[in-house]
Amino acid sequence: MRWTTRLAVRLRSVFRRHRVESEIDAELQFHLEQEIGEHLAAGMSVDEARTAALRSFGSVAYIKDECRSSLGLRLLDETVQDLRYATRALLGKPAFTLVAVATLALGIGATTTIFTLLDAVVLKPLPVPAAGELLTFYENGPDGSADIAGGSGRFLRFSYPRFKRLEAALGDSGSLAAVIRSSRFTARLPGATESTFITGQLVSDRYFATLGVTAARGRVLTADDARDDAPVAVVSDGFWRNWLGGSDAVLGQQIVVNGVSATIVGVTPPGFVGLWTDRDADFWMPATLQPRLRYSNNSSSYGTFDFGKPWLEQDTIAWLNLVARIPAANRPRAIAALQAANRDGVAALVSAMADPKNRTSMLAHTFGVEPFARGFSGLRARYSDALFALTAMVAVVLLVTCANVANLILVRAVGRTRDVAIRVSLGATTARLVRQGLTESLILSLAGGTAGFLLGEWASALLAREVLGHFKGPLPAAFVADARVLTFAAGVSIATAVAFGIAPSLRAASAGRRAAASGTTQRQAIGQVTRTMRTRVVAQLALSVVVVFAAMLLGRTLMNLTQVDPGFAVDRLVTASLDPIESGYDGEAMPALGRRLVEAATSVPGVVSAAVSRCGLIAGCSSSGGYRIEGVDDEASLYQNWVSPTYFATAGIPLVAGREFDDRDRTNGPAVAIINESIARRWFHGRTPIGRHVGSPKPTIEIVGVVRDAHTQSLHDPPVPMVYFPLSQTFGLIRQTALTNLDVRVAGEPGLVVPALREALRRAEPQLLVGDLVPKTMHIRRDLTRERTVAYLAFSFGALALVLASLGLYGVLSYGVAQRTQEIGVRMALGARSAEVMGLVLGQSARMIAVGLALGLAGAAASSRYLSGLLFDVAPLDPVAFVLVVLALAVVTTFASYLPAHRATRVDPMVALRTE
Repeated sequence: MRWTTRLAVRLRSVFRRHRVESEIDAELQFHLEQEIGEHLAAGMSVDEARTAALRSFGSVAYIKDECRSSLGLRLLDETVQDLRYATRALLGKPAFTLVAVATLALGIGATTTIFTLLDAVVLKPLPVPAAGELLTFYENGPDGSADIAGGSGRFLRFSYPRFKRLEAALGDSGSLAAVIRSSRFTARLPGATESTFITGQLVSDRYFATLGVTAARGRVLTADDARDDAPVAVVSDGFWRNWLGGSDAVLGQQIVVNGVSATIVGVTPPGFVGLWTDRDADFWMPATLQPRLRYSNNSSSYGTFDFGKPWLEQDTIAWLNLVARIPAANRPRAIAALQAANRDGVAALVSAMADPKNRTSMLAHTFGVEPFARGFSGLRARYSDALFALTAMVAVVLLVTCANVANLILVRAVGRTRDVAIRVSLGATTARLVRQGLTESLILSLAGGTAGFLLGEWASALLAREVLGHFKGPLPAAFVADARVLTFAAGVSIATAVAFGIAPSLRAASAGRRAAASGTTQRQAIGQVTRTMRTRVVAQLALSVVVVFAAMLLGRTLMNLTQVDPGFAVDRLVTASLDPIESGYDGEAMPALGRRLVEAATSVPGVVSAAVSRCGLIAGCSSSGGYRIEGVDDEASLYQNWVSPTYFATAGIPLVAGREFDDRDRTNGPAVAIINESIARRWFHGRTPIGRHVGSPKPTIEIVGVVRDAHTQSLHDPPVPMVYFPLSQTFGLIRQTALTNLDVRVAGEPGLVVPALREALRRAEPQLLVGDLVPKTMHIRRDLTRERTVAYLAFSFGALALVLASLGLYGVLSYGVAQRTQEIGVRMALGARSAEVMGLVLGQSARMIAVGLALGLAGAAASSRYLSGLLFDVAPLDPVAFVLVVLALAVVTTFASYLPAHRATRVDPMVALRTE
């Protein structure tokens, strides 16, 4: 019989059981009557014929049971019986059940929380058809290695002309698309009177076709939409539902993005939110609209460029990420064609470069290919190592949890040895006894898993918002718990049921069989059980030491980072993010806009001073360029910032030499600059830089001051060599001097000034959309999000593991004291003092703790090197962390050991001697 037929028969037996039972009865009755009829025909009487038929036919009940077993009905009945028995047993011991379920909920909940983040950031593929066929491309410089996350020496963006060359070279071997990073735009929605910030992407015409995404409503972008005389937009399903009312009437309506009115022509399917898993896109528009939308973010440049001209025509401005769909069979030929086309593009780009050094560096770039099934993620490079480390920690916590519950079940199983022996005597098999125990474990685990999943869903949402930078809107789709997370939680629940249920079930069945066969008493089985429990407790202590040690290292890292001097006065400093270009301001209006914003801010009571700048502090700004320094042969790569007067006083950056910018530094005045100490130390070697010159392509800008180094990107990184220019002197770099930051120094509590400050800015510049307006301490907090999150989670896991291990220790000691009550009574009756009895229990505890600590410290020393990438100014074998671990273990385990030891000293000898 084929397996499909057998399956169909068994399903019919389950779902149409009464009919199947009737058919079995009818079949057996038919054969029995046939047998009786044959005996009657042979001359027997009715009674003799029935007796003979039953004798030859066998037990009807046995045959019926065999029939039911062949159809799977007996297994179903036994399973139902096991479920009923386990449920009654668990409900009969509510304290045991509650403790076990709560313990499992904590372990499974912690595991589910971390998996949800790991899946969203590292594992989950893009929700597009055949994601494994997708590839992305990059250029790798001579000083860096290939990595989709980006970084020094890695170039992930391409110019529009080079993209078109690569698209033509690919031909019909696949499909190539270009897309910008998810960016913030200003938009006025249909029927609205005011603008708001939304997230969008500019894409090439084959973007949706390359991804295999079709519209749920309307249509996606096509080649006809590449012209800029009739702008169109496709919106996401979430944006359509939450912002546009969720009506089909939105198709054909107008949405104004960065001042450009576009027709909404389509809505994407639910779940598709772009290629960046950590930032959903609200809309997509053709990349050919870049000039009209004034998009000028996330770009890098080579050689001569003009940010004010359309980027579509300039091969020296790289601003597009590329993604291709190439079937596996076509990849060798397609990639070879793309590499050849890219070499031609590099050669054309190099021919336009004047600097020989830049030309040599550009020629050394290589064309790389990366699988793209998981999409882009700004969080992946930053958090993947941390998430894998946390996954290892939470796995340890889950093991400690399983050991704890296993001990609880083992103690309970020993107490039921006599009951199991009776069942064995009545014919119960080992398999049936083990299945009974596993059923009970499975019920506990599924209850704990359900509670753990709900706990993990809640905790992972909180963590996701923290990781994403205090995200206020709906979480990106990748971070929402879905069927993958539910399947994982269910799998973990079943795995834990087997992990903590199989050994106690086997031991209980074995003890019951021995008791049934040889009369072994329950007391005789306790010694074997106690040794097993002690071994588990030692393992728990060792594992908890590993997790606590990792938590100590990560905690010291966070402490060290919080003590880093940022180089500016953080207290009483308020920062606002600005988007003037996206709000419709022309680049040439930046100096005047800056003056108006400073005047509006300083008019607010409680404001001491204000200043605007191109790059904020601790803001990740990476505006840089090649500069010539007077007296230095080679070109220097310097970070650059344009600031208004009083910027350094407002930010609290001390002046080391020279002067700050002031009214002398006008548009038509002498070009001036201020450098930081990093430049002075590296290129001037103790000589005064005041009066020297810097500039590009020639050093024509006079250095009038030197300021202290300040962290402009992150506290993790050392201060970069920074040159400051007055906002009034843009040197023709209109787009590069666009303001993005307003700093305000206040006299009192920053939070009290924020509402009035926002209102003043709104009245002064109603067209300008002002983003976050928060105290600078919030920026510092956001910069340390990874370290703080990882440290807090590690401490939570370490504390949980240590508490669970200590509870396991407490349980074993308490169980031992309870089982040795008679022995302790005898000792006390013979004159043992309370201190001796307490020493007996504490000595047993000390041996387990010592072995667990030794094993744990060895494991911590071996595993700590895997945390080196997450540490800051902390050695993987930090002695302080070792001392703290020993102290933490000593404190918690001492308390866990003292209670059972103290209880032992209170045993009444007379009562103990009567105990059996």
